[in-house]
Amino acid sequence: MMYKKKIVYDPETRDFAMFLNEELIGFARTYREAEATLDQLVFELLNMQYFRDAA
Repeated sequence: MMYKKKIVYDPETRDFAMFLNEELIGFARTYREAEATLDQLVFELLNMQYFRDAA
């Protein structure tokens, strides 16, 4: 399964909104933090899918 990641800067709050498949996941203080958080989330989702398929 492919996941679409998107990070959008909000100048009002000065945070970065994190989206996964167009769904708001949360906010991060920096772009790098948002990127790392989304990467970790996708990694965990892919691992869950792998173990579910292997069972």
